[in-house]
Amino acid sequence: MRRVRRNCERIVSRLGTFGYVFGTFPDGSRRSYPAQPLTPPSDELRAGCAELEGEAGPLPLTLTAFWQEVGAVDLVGMHPAWPDGLDPLVVDPPEGALSFLFDMEGEEEEGSGQFAGLAPDDLHKDNVSGGDPYGVRLPNPTADFTFLYERHNLPFVPYLRLAILRWGGFPGLDGRGLNFEPLSSLVAGLEPF
Repeated sequence: MRRVRRNCERIVSRLGTFGYVFGTFPDGSRRSYPAQPLTPPSDELRAGCAELEGEAGPLPLTLTAFWQEVGAVDLVGMHPAWPDGLDPLVVDPPEGALSFLFDMEGEEEEGSGQFAGLAPDDLHKDNVSGGDPYGVRLPNPTADFTFLYERHNLPFVPYLRLAILRWGGFPGLDGRGLNFEPLSSLVAGLEPF
């Protein structure tokens, strides 16, 4: 997760040099709440993690490690020359998961427990009404977890590898066949994890 943090720092810095505007949707409208592209770990974040675990039960090790080492990431933004649908990397802090925590009992395909939202879906990241947020089913005392409702249907760490190492923070590029010129600069020299 320390490598994830360093890679996110590099991507955020490189996006800034491209003139990427964080906190603004591709349609030019500003987000309704301020979010930093990279929020460092803090006592408040750790307290939120403990509160979420107290309310929903054990958390996956990878999620706890992410919040303790990386913090939170929110690459939602825009560049006027870039396409929409990039599905920028977002992993909300524990307070976001706490605000979108609901009971899953009765949902046959997921089983019982609770769902905690960790990121808006790809459409909401473009300021378009979409579906359920990406998230995690809790309690979940496993090492890693499937990042629910995200289209790749991957465990969290492989999802981070795809989003960061392959697509420079924009996993929405996967399968689109676009010639996205900034990609080679965004992923250059990133540390494998």
